[in-house]
Amino acid sequence: MSKKFFFTTRLVCAALFILLLAGVTARAADESLKLEAQLVIGTDDPHQTNGIPVTVQVAKKLGKLPLKWHYYFVVNSQQFTLAKNEYKEVSLSTESQFSVKNLGGEKVQFALMGHGVNVGKITQTLPKGHTLVTGGNAGNTLVVLRQAE
Repeated sequence: MSKKFFFTTRLVCAALFILLLAGVTARAADESLKLEAQLVIGTDDPHQTNGIPVTVQVAKKLGKLPLKWHYYFVVNSQQFTLAKNEYKEVSLSTESQFSVKNLGGEKVQFALMGHGVNVGKITQTLPKGHTLVTGGNAGNTLVVLRQAE
């Protein structure tokens, strides 16, 4: 009986250790965000040759906003990963740069710059499937930020 009890105890302890380790690893992975930033131009020309059409999900989001254009095209895109409290500066074009910081809990702080001048800062929770859209004073140019798939 004691050998069986000893074996069962060791088995239970090993299983608890594995579960604990898996929980810590999952929590650490949850703290980092894999993000995608897109430089998008808006136009009324459906035959735009500069860029590729935005995804259906992004088009729906842009269609709900009070924007004057009917068609949107991605002219540049970058994916990157941010650990919790990590800060990154990203340049999508010579005129459009931004910085983003992972505040934890899917919350980001986003600062948009145009020609090196800060044109806006926003702090927002960015869960999967949601999109942050911002534009400064750059005419028909927008920056779309979302969690990458």
